[in-house]
Amino acid sequence: MRRIEAIQIAATDRLNVVEIVEAFFSGSEFVERDEFHVFVTPLLPRYQGVTALGWAPLVLAEERVSHEEAARGEGLSEYRIHEQRKGKIAPAAARNAYYPILYIEPKDRDQHRLGFDLNSDAACRKAIVKTLSTGLPAAAVCAPSKHGISGNKLLYVVAPILKSAPAAKYPADLSDIEGVVFGIFDINAIIRATLDSLPPQDIDLYITDPLDGGNEPICYFPSEASRATMTKAATLERASIPPSGSKVTGLLKVANRTGEVVCLPSHSYLAKQRSWQPTIALCTGLVVTGLLTGFVYLLTESTARVRRLVALRTRELRDSEQRFRRLVDNAGDAFFLHDASGRILDVNQRASESLGYSREELLQMAVSDIDTYVPPGEPLDYWKLADDEYPITFEGVHRRKDGSTFPVELRLVPLVLDRHRLMFGLARDISERKRAEEEVFKEQRLLRELLDLQEQDRKLISYEIHDGLAQQLTGANMQLQAVGHMLERDPGTARKMFDGAVRLLGEAMAETRRLIGGLRPPVLDESGVVAAIEELIVQYKQNGPEIEFDHNIVIKRFSPPLESALFRIVQESLTNACRYSQSEKVRVELTLALDNVTIDVRDWGVGFDPAQVAGNHFGLRGIRERARLLRGSAEIESSPGQGTHIRVVLPLSLAFENNILDEHQEGD
Repeated sequence: MRRIEAIQIAATDRLNVVEIVEAFFSGSEFVERDEFHVFVTPLLPRYQGVTALGWAPLVLAEERVSHEEAARGEGLSEYRIHEQRKGKIAPAAARNAYYPILYIEPKDRDQHRLGFDLNSDAACRKAIVKTLSTGLPAAAVCAPSKHGISGNKLLYVVAPILKSAPAAKYPADLSDIEGVVFGIFDINAIIRATLDSLPPQDIDLYITDPLDGGNEPICYFPSEASRATMTKAATLERASIPPSGSKVTGLLKVANRTGEVVCLPSHSYLAKQRSWQPTIALCTGLVVTGLLTGFVYLLTESTARVRRLVALRTRELRDSEQRFRRLVDNAGDAFFLHDASGRILDVNQRASESLGYSREELLQMAVSDIDTYVPPGEPLDYWKLADDEYPITFEGVHRRKDGSTFPVELRLVPLVLDRHRLMFGLARDISERKRAEEEVFKEQRLLRELLDLQEQDRKLISYEIHDGLAQQLTGANMQLQAVGHMLERDPGTARKMFDGAVRLLGEAMAETRRLIGGLRPPVLDESGVVAAIEELIVQYKQNGPEIEFDHNIVIKRFSPPLESALFRIVQESLTNACRYSQSEKVRVELTLALDNVTIDVRDWGVGFDPAQVAGNHFGLRGIRERARLLRGSAEIESSPGQGTHIRVVLPLSLAFENNILDEHQEGD
């Protein structure tokens, strides 16, 4: 029993490593190359006879080029899917599916195996088909690399990795296959270690594969006596099982393969024993039973270590997913993951908040349900670009659950998950930016209009100078010139012409004062805004309605910008009232409070509808804009037949006002 237990422990310790790696992959959503290295490297020294552990993903024919490019992009500069052809490495022949070795440890020693297509070797291909049909590990005896260990054949044990694990169903559909994990075992090393744990016997042992005819052994283990009497040539000759002679056979089942163990006694052993069959049968039974027990234990039992590994890995992935989910949900932008048809696969909390839908509702929707620019059932051209053209940024409009819309800036990148190309989009609400851009646009438009108004004022002034002042000065000049010619010949006529010139100059002076007063009356700079308004009212009263003016201003001066704004607002309000209102009375009030000054201009005329005022009517707009530029407010109330009330409130800048006031007081 001790011998059986020793064989069982030895075989199990060497071969259950494949199930450990399978559990590692099954418990992981995705395994990175560095992660595979960190996990597998400590396992290799612990298992004698395990030469390599690896991972071979399923690569469909149409994915071959992109797979090779991706591997080379990860640093495997010479990576390509290849096979052995007549003992030489060559590019893999065209086939529907490949299982190229993508991860392998130890990497430094087995670099040459990267890219080798397991599906190109007949024995490995059968093992892969078997494991994907049953879900159980399968074995293959082959030497798919020319760098095999000491020329010995190797045992490949493969196990399936499916996307749907642990709820996988077999036979596996092609769309559900991720690939296979595998272990490469040196058969000689494993069997030799097992035999070394038993008492030595002068018995030659062969292990054959009945599927290969059973004549050429996979392994040959000569006894000490046979090795002592054999030359190298003889060793090669004895690699074939003698066709005749006494021998005992037994069956050894390894995964889906059944091997035959053939035991032959040496001549020295026969010379010592009357009958060797019971002993050799016992020895053969121990070997077969021990190996069979080890493999059965490997392939049918879940060890506590594997269960702990899966539980640990699952917990780590769950914690990692929770950390990532918290990070994504707390992001300021909305995240969307959707497929090529636009069906939404995942969202973060911000997406739900911005759209007003629950996460469950969004996962039942398509991009066209929330993006007004996306037609239902039709993918955008942005989703069809080549990978090297991403990321891209563009603008769109999203629709909330209540039907309202808001502008978004979208940043789009492709993701490949489970060989499916998905789109990952970040949506940023740019409502504030759009409002700011609209304000800037309005300011720019207003500036252009004000510049146009300024240009119109200049043209008007030039017309008035040309038609009035210039004509008067020209007439005066011509008459004065004529006086010089007529003075001696006709003094009376010269006197009349001189009087006419003086009259024209007087008119020119009056016109000049009128033009200056229209731009900025001197009284505004000399005496302040109250005096300037009083003079303005006197001018309007000459040919206009009755105008009342009340104020409570006791300080002498305001700041120049404020005085100018007050005067212009009153001037424009009186112009509108006297020109359009047909009112017999207009009232102007100027009220100073603690931190602001208020202008009220009211008439009782025909009134108007403010909403119907043309956009190019700069009078009322000028009032509003002057108030806005000084951080004040302007209200214009009017309706047909009800007169008009203009109320403007402008804030005081006390520090500036005090400085201005102090300067004037010091000047006084």
